[in-house]
Amino acid sequence: MKNIFRKAGPGRRGWYFEEADLTENVEEFSNPARGWYQIHTFWADKEPDFNELEWCIDKKDTLALILIDIGAFQDRDLDEEALNRIERILNFFAERKYDCIVRAVYDREGKAMEKEPFFFSQVMGHLRQVCGVLERQEAVFVYQGMLVGSWGEMHTSRFLYEEKLVQMGGVLRHHFGGRIYPAVRRPAQWRMLHQSLPGEAMGIFDDGMFGSEGNLGTFGSGAKENSAWDVPWAREDELNFEHELARYAPNGGEAVYGEGYVEGLTPEEVIHDLRQMGVSYLNRIYDAEILNLWKRMPYPGQGVWAGRSVYDYVGAHLGYRFLVRKASISIKKGSDICILEVEVENIGFGGFYQEAELWLEMAEGGGKNISPGPVWQMKGWRGGEKRRLAWEIVPADCDFFLAAKRKRDGMAIRFANSLDEEGRAVLGHLYMEGEERANEGNEKKQGGHEEIDVWLWGMGKNGAD
Repeated sequence: MKNIFRKAGPGRRGWYFEEADLTENVEEFSNPARGWYQIHTFWADKEPDFNELEWCIDKKDTLALILIDIGAFQDRDLDEEALNRIERILNFFAERKYDCIVRAVYDREGKAMEKEPFFFSQVMGHLRQVCGVLERQEAVFVYQGMLVGSWGEMHTSRFLYEEKLVQMGGVLRHHFGGRIYPAVRRPAQWRMLHQSLPGEAMGIFDDGMFGSEGNLGTFGSGAKENSAWDVPWAREDELNFEHELARYAPNGGEAVYGEGYVEGLTPEEVIHDLRQMGVSYLNRIYDAEILNLWKRMPYPGQGVWAGRSVYDYVGAHLGYRFLVRKASISIKKGSDICILEVEVENIGFGGFYQEAELWLEMAEGGGKNISPGPVWQMKGWRGGEKRRLAWEIVPADCDFFLAAKRKRDGMAIRFANSLDEEGRAVLGHLYMEGEERANEGNEKKQGGHEEIDVWLWGMGKNGAD
């Protein structure tokens, strides 16, 4: 409990701020555009059974990977019914508040050379058609790949030369305009494209995480300083590169049980690598063997996560995770105005990539809420970044809360602290009390009672006690 300032004269009364318990809450909660996902497969030429699909979705997830097989249209454009069907599929997930990761593919059997169109012009036509549907869907968060390659993973294809990659990348840029994040399979492909598309926010989808030292072809073996810009680098160099990419776009994919490699990894190394990659989303089904290994691995650190598993820790830290670290109030010099300062840290692996706002709410007696400015913008808040936010307030007997919502749909962004029934982070309580309480506070502090954190005289109207 901290004394902010007191009024002069007989029977002096003081303002006190009691900070809430800001210990991290490890209970599971969901936030949009991050976390575990499942794959849902559809065919552009077949109508899905939406009633059956209703039973297949996991309502704990906020992400879904929509895999659309367009192989039936190998030699012709997608017809109007196929395009409408894709739109209906995306609407189904949007109505259920999912953010969608989308991948359209010619091949799901590792036979891309057989399944892809013969002419590159047909690939470009399909890509424009698919992107034309996606750009109208606000629920689409990430678009993976460029149609080509086995399983759509941008390998084993005639169309992955730089010239053709740049042309396909131009289609994505034209249609998505920075709202939907494209993702390519390897950092080397990102570098190849970025030379021609400077400034484009683009992520990595790595479906070979932990499958081998090189993440099953994601990385190479040569050190960065001895390698060209557009070839795969050694693991540590690529991890550092992806760490920088994650400042601007989401990375994600699948973890794979790489026999002979995974067994040698410690829990610390697993967490370190996921944090370096800035992972925002992971498949919750595949690979079950490595996910079960993580469930058996104890979290290696101390604190609130001690006794939990690596799997628990990873799931909670995919993408962003905002934790209020501190809340304090001080008097503004020469005035009766107070400054409320709040320190918030993004302790997640990844950043925050969408438009959202964070603001303060004051709840006075009777439940009336007041929201003093400013409203803080959250897009671009990097993993590991702390921000100090401040508001000027007129002292009043009230509770303080921190609230955040995504702009496009008003979905709440929950903090990893104790929350009230409205989902707001509880910061503390400001109240006025007589001097006898202050004296009692001093006595309790001197007696060693832990419920009193600090008892300080602040500055009064004239800047002096």
